[in-house]
Formats: sequence, C-alpha cells, structure tokens
Amino acid sequence: MRKVLISALILVIFASCSLAETIKLPEPNKTGGMPLYDAVTNRHSSREFADTAITLQELSDLLYITAGVNRPESGLRTYPVAMGLQDTFIYVFNYEGVYKYDALTHSLELIASGDHRNETGKQDFVSKAAVNLAYVHDMSLWKDSKAPKELIASWGFAHTGAAMQNAYLFAASKGWNAVVRGSFDSEKLSQLMKLNEDQQIKLIHTIGLRP
Repeated sequence: MRKVLISALILVIFASCSLAETIKLPEPNKTGGMPLYDAVTNRHSSREFADTAITLQELSDLLYITAGVNRPESGLRTYPVAMGLQDTFIYVFNYEGVYKYDALTHSLELIASGDHRNETGKQDFVSKAAVNLAYVHDMSLWKDSKAPKELIASWGFAHTGAAMQNAYLFAASKGWNAVVRGSFDSEKLSQLMKLNEDQQIKLIHTIGLRP
C-alpha cells in the first residue's frame, strides 16, 4: 500500500511540472553511485519492468549520464562524437508525454502530451517501463560536410551506441532494468515526434524499475 501511495505521489508531482511547455530538470547528481567495475559487471538487457514511475531527479540523472553536458565551457557531452558535432538527440517517452531533451539547458521540451509509450514498440513491456528513450540522428547538421552520407549515417549509430551504453550503465548502477530495441514503427513515431526527413530514429531504449 505504501509503495502504491509513493508512486501516486510521484505521478502527481511530475504531472504538475509537465503542464509547462518546458520543464527545467533538477541539477543532476555528478558524484557517487556504483563503482564503474560493478556497473559494467551488472549491465544486462531485460524486458521485465515494474509499472512504476521514476522521480524527476532520477530522470535528470539518467539524461545527464546518457547525453548531458559535462564540460559547460564547451558544451561537450558525456559521450564522444565525430568531429565534435552534436548530431544526436534524445527524446523521452513517459506516462505524461513526449519530450525532447535539451542538453545545453538540461531541460525537456514538450513535443506531444499524453502517454505514448505503447507507440514505441509492439511489446507489452514498453508501456509499463518508466521511460522509453528514442535516439535521433540529425543528418542536416552535416550539410556543409564533404564526408560521404554513408559514413555520416554510420557515425550516427556510433554516437547512439555511446550514449546508449551510458544509459545502460546508469540503469545497472540503480538496480533498474533496461533493453535497447530496433523494432518500432519509424514512420508513425517520426510523425508523432515531428521529425523531418533528415532526422532518423536509430534505436529506442526502454528503461525502468524491476518488478
């Protein structure tokens, strides 16, 4: 009963924040946590999730570790990218809406209200997990580059993989479950997320508490 009441309180708090077009996330925790060796050892994929929300602070920490700015003076992130070009963006699907993560301001921009988690895949667990992160690669940011499109596209997967591993390690350190997925309706999701033809969803990461 106590667990249900706590989860309900979290939902109310997050819902009150989510009414705004932009949500300023709490300052992320940048110290402590599980030792790296332990997190790597515990990292694994699982498709079993509790139907439980995470707090705004936990979401803040997750997004910072995944793709946040760890060098404010330059705007560089927690994962490496080719030629220093930040071409990969994180979209958050939770029970309240769909949001685009702005790493520079550490905030969420509302894209679509309502619970759209079930639209990120056909598996039942996607609508139970606390969040689904969509990794989006924006090819338009390379319009002035002479690099071949095939190479740029491969960099997008590399950048996604680096950020994805950060998220996996964070989930492991929290004792959560996570699974990355490549099976989803790209066209339907792109319309919901208001993406253009240069923006491609590479992978989706389902993350949440264990049942």
